[in-house]
Amino acid sequence: MTASDQSASQELRFPKGLHWYHWAVIFLSLMLTLGAFYISEKQIQLKMASQFEFQSQQIIELVKERMVRYEEALRAGTAALKMLPTAARRQDWREFELSLDLDERFPGINGIGVIHYVPPNKLPTYLAWQRETMPAYQIHPKHDQAEYWPITYIEPQNTNLKAVGLDIAHENNRYTAAMKARDTGEASITAPITLVQDDKKTPGFLFYVPWYDTANYAEFGSVESDFMGLVYAPFIINKLMDGTLENANRLINFSIHDEETLLYTELNSDSSDLDPDPLFMRTETLELYGRPWRFDLQTTAVFRNQQSHIQPYTILICGLIIDSLLLSIFIISTRSNRRAVEYANHVTERLKQRNDELETVSASLKEKNKGLEEANAELDQFAFVASHDLKAPLRGIQQLATWIEEDSEELLPDDTKGHLTLMKSRIARLERLLDDLLAYSRVGRKDGDRTIIRPKDLTLDIFNMLNHDGKFELSENMDNREIEIFSTPFELVMRNLISNSMKHHDKAKGQIKISMTVDSGRASIEVSDDGPGIPEEHQQKVFELFHTLKPRDKVEGSGLGLSLIKKILDRYGCEYSLKNNNDGGLSFFFTWPVELINKEEQNENGQPINQSHR
Repeated sequence: MTASDQSASQELRFPKGLHWYHWAVIFLSLMLTLGAFYISEKQIQLKMASQFEFQSQQIIELVKERMVRYEEALRAGTAALKMLPTAARRQDWREFELSLDLDERFPGINGIGVIHYVPPNKLPTYLAWQRETMPAYQIHPKHDQAEYWPITYIEPQNTNLKAVGLDIAHENNRYTAAMKARDTGEASITAPITLVQDDKKTPGFLFYVPWYDTANYAEFGSVESDFMGLVYAPFIINKLMDGTLENANRLINFSIHDEETLLYTELNSDSSDLDPDPLFMRTETLELYGRPWRFDLQTTAVFRNQQSHIQPYTILICGLIIDSLLLSIFIISTRSNRRAVEYANHVTERLKQRNDELETVSASLKEKNKGLEEANAELDQFAFVASHDLKAPLRGIQQLATWIEEDSEELLPDDTKGHLTLMKSRIARLERLLDDLLAYSRVGRKDGDRTIIRPKDLTLDIFNMLNHDGKFELSENMDNREIEIFSTPFELVMRNLISNSMKHHDKAKGQIKISMTVDSGRASIEVSDDGPGIPEEHQQKVFELFHTLKPRDKVEGSGLGLSLIKKILDRYGCEYSLKNNNDGGLSFFFTWPVELINKEEQNENGQPINQSHR
């Protein structure tokens, strides 16, 4: 048994279950799914954290920005006090407050006022000065400090009347922040206090800006320095936050502590959109005008509702579905492969049996092929010998007929002379028939070599060889580029077509026209004459062996021309057709495989080729 037989006889094996690499692919796909889920979840968490950080920082920045604006208003007050030529009175301050338009431009502020610094030696003069415009004016409450810091003006006065005359030195938080502002020259705020004008007693604070002036006022001002007092604003924290940040549809809730004292909170059950289990929380301490404000911030229910967790779970579900599909595909594929292997083993066994049968047949075919090759060689030898041996006696008969005709030209009757002429014609026709039969039998035996030709030159050579005395025309599109073809069968086709056209064209005035174009590796050739044409019902019969439309004695050819052409064109896979021309005559169209060598050429005069010859 040969190696191929041994290979064919071996049964294919296939594992009963999934292979290890199937499980590896499923495991890797599952890991990719979980990894994509984890990364997507992390990205969403980072995005939410970034949004929380931004919103938190925005709240803190808004509080800082609002306090800076209040500081600017207070400093505008100190500037206004300096610009007055005399000490400002209550009416002057009221006009200044109206110019600020507090409710519109500074929401959250309770008012804006002036605290005069009054040394003990100036107290009587100060009280007399204030009672000129407000007879009931009193400094209150009493305290043990050696100096007085009374709130002289506060606008709008009607909502802050309880604060008029209040001496801030009576309470430590107010007094400490006031002395700090005086000593540093910087704005400051107090620790948490309860404003006297706030009936609800909610947490608040005072915002101070120190006021200095070189004027020597008899009613107030330090004797040792230029310190005149403070421009201040009282704040209730809840009102300040409402004016700064409206607690509606916000993403962040927060609370503010000054050290351990709660100033403001939204982190209770009464707060809008409170999230009892916030997604994010943070604490940040802000140093604000000398006081540490601690912001406790957390996300709201609005923040939670705006976040979408669909994408990670969509990725997870889709990934698990894909993993399940992969597993299903592997199982189905494994089963299909197992069935395919079983079928392949069955087919292999049948092929082995068939191969054994074919080996027996092959040995027989080899013997037959050898016999066919020998038979073909003998046929070629027979055709050549038959053609040669048959031509020899035909030529002898032809010569005898010629001698008889010459020797008895004056003795023979006209009927006998006609018989001699007919005999000579049939002898010549028989000789042509032998040549055509030999050519027909050799078609397809050998293609010959591919050679480079010029179609126009080849066509002219065929005309000259056939000694044609009529006119022929090469049309303007007769391609004269060099092409590479099997020239021997091509020349045989062209010679038979041109010869056939010569036999049937109008010998008195007719023309034979030939056109040729080359495109996409094929040449298209058309040979037209102006003869009688062929009726459509006979156009397919003319390709049959020995078929002629006229009696054989009236036809110059052997009846094999078109059959020979058809056999050659079929051999090379060419298209061909016959058609009658509108103005008489017949056109034969066919294609031929070519390979283009050079570009299109013109004749010697630089004109497209269009020649006539006689």
